[in-house]
Amino acid sequence: MKVGVQHICLAEDDPDDYFFFSEILREINSEVKLSWFQTCEALLNFLKTGNDVPCLIVLDMNMPKMDGQTCLVSIKKELELHHVPVIILSTAGHPTTINTAYQAGAFKYYHKPGSIEQFRKIISEILATPITRF
Repeated sequence: MKVGVQHICLAEDDPDDYFFFSEILREINSEVKLSWFQTCEALLNFLKTGNDVPCLIVLDMNMPKMDGQTCLVSIKKELELHHVPVIILSTAGHPTTINTAYQAGAFKYYHKPGSIEQFRKIISEILATPITRF
């Protein structure tokens, strides 16, 4: 069954990027729940509880301690999370980094934008992600 995006987990260590993401998300669709995690470890701990599994995960590659690539691999290893789309939103734009993320199971890879208008376009595309619930 296909449904709209209802809950996003955002792993982002930069408070400014979180602010822009959350404000634009609220402008576009104020009914989407956003859970923010400043480390990959905090995100993984939340996901392991099995409570409130998100519709999708937005992940930065440049995170403190555990990097986004390691986090992505950990998420995709979990059977209950394997179906959850993981979208990368990062300043890391090297082709090898992007290819490695796709090989690990990333659904989409976006380079962090330089303007609010570009950020709004990316978030609109993220919200258009096809979500399948079982």
